[in-house]
Amino acid sequence: MNSVVEANQLSGKLPAELGNLSQIQRMLLSSNNFTGEIPPTFAKLTSLQDFRIPDNQFSGKIPDFIQSWTSLQKLVIQGSGLSGPIPSGISLMENLTDLRISDLKGSEFSPFPNLNNLPLHHLILRSCNINGTLPENLGAMDNLKTL
Repeated sequence: MNSVVEANQLSGKLPAELGNLSQIQRMLLSSNNFTGEIPPTFAKLTSLQDFRIPDNQFSGKIPDFIQSWTSLQKLVIQGSGLSGPIPSGISLMENLTDLRISDLKGSEFSPFPNLNNLPLHHLILRSCNINGTLPENLGAMDNLKTL
């Protein structure tokens, strides 16, 4: 089951009821004018494999509940309006092959997220208020094609 409404002029807050779509695998909401926070009911979307919300006007932080999306393979939060930090629970998303986060709002700094054991092929973390050093284990990510 998919929900694709990319590149429209949709606006307003995302309906909390979308969190009841327990079988949905792809939710592509890119390039709209959505506002507000990602509803807490989205924590129930554990069948998600692909979630994309770039180019929107969301508010609030990247929700911690995304760690419950353990089936997720692709997560794109670029220019979404959300603020950081990147939740530490992202390390629990053991199927994640494509992680793209950029242009987070706010000034809260955080260290580079723990991405050990993730089968990442593509990793983009641009303007995410990350400080410190690059982890040495990045060199051991044999599947990584984009950094």
